Amino acid sequence: MDEFLRNFISRKWNVRGVTFTFLDLLLAVCITGTGLALRSTVIEYTPTDTWKLCAVVLEFAMAVLCGAIVHSYTGSRLRAFLTYAILAIYPTAVANGSLWNINCIYYVILFFLGLYLYSRGNALLGTGSILAGLLIAVFRVRSWWMTLDVAYPVSLNRGWPNFYEIIGKNAFVELYDKVSLLILAGMFLTGIYWFADKKVKVTKDMVLRIFLFAAILVPYFAPYMPAWAGYTADVAALIYFMRWPKRFYLPMLHLIVSYSAYAYAINGETKLPMVVFSALLLAMLTNVGVDLYRAAVKGE
Repeated sequence: MDEFLRNFISRKWNVRGVTFTFLDLLLAVCITGTGLALRSTVIEYTPTDTWKLCAVVLEFAMAVLCGAIVHSYTGSRLRAFLTYAILAIYPTAVANGSLWNINCIYYVILFFLGLYLYSRGNALLGTGSILAGLLIAVFRVRSWWMTLDVAYPVSLNRGWPNFYEIIGKNAFVELYDKVSLLILAGMFLTGIYWFADKKVKVTKDMVLRIFLFAAILVPYFAPYMPAWAGYTADVAALIYFMRWPKRFYLPMLHLIVSYSAYAYAINGETKLPMVVFSALLLAMLTNVGVDLYRAAVKGE
C-alpha cells in the first residue's frame, strides 16, 4: 500500500505537453478553493444571478487559459502555474465579478483566447476572437453609458484615470469625446503604416507587446471609460511580466491603479489624487511603447 501511494504521488501525467504530478493537482485544488472562498466573502454585496455565477466560472477558466499562454511563451510549468494561482485570487477580478457584478470576463476572455491562438500560430482565429471581444466590449460600455442619469456626460472620465485627468476632464467635453476617438484611430493607423513600411516581423513576442500596449492605450485615450476599463491590461501585464521578469513592476503598478479606480467608484475616495494614477498609467504606457519600438527595430 505504501509503495502504491508513493508511486501515485510521484507519478507524472502529461496533458497536451504539460506535465504535472498529484501534488501539483492538489495544490491547484487548494488555490482554486482559496479563490472561491475569497469570492464567497463579497458575493452578497450585489445580487447574485446566473450571469454572476457563470462569470466566476469563466474567471477560473481564464486563469487556466492565461497559464497556457504563459507556458506557450516561456515553456515554464512553474510560471504557468504561478499565473493561474495569482489570477485565481486577483483582487480586481474578484471585485469585477463577485463583488460588483460587472462581469467584464464575458468579453475579456475572448481577448486572451485570441492571444492564445496567436501564440499557437493561428492568427486568423486569434484575430476573430479579439474582434468578437471588441464588439461585445463596445456594446457593454455603450449599455453602461445608457444607464448614466445625465442627458450628456459632463466629464470625460467616468472612473478610469485616463489622459483627461491631466489636461482637464470637464472642459470641452462634446469636442474632446469626438477628437479623442479620431486620435486613437490615427494612432492605430500610424502604427500599422509604420510596421508595414519598416517590414517589421510580427513574431509571437511582438504580438504580446502590442497586446499590452493596446490594452493600456485604448482606455487611456478613449472618453468616458468606467473604473473597470483596466481589467484587460491588469491580466496582460501579468503575462508580460512572466515573459519578461525584469518588468515585474508593471502588473503591480497597474493593479494599484485599477484597485484605486474601483475604490473611487465604490467609496468616492482614494489615497492619492486620480491625476497621480493617470500619470502613472502614462509612464507605464511609455515604458511598454519603448519596449515595443526597440523590439520592432531589432526585429525581435
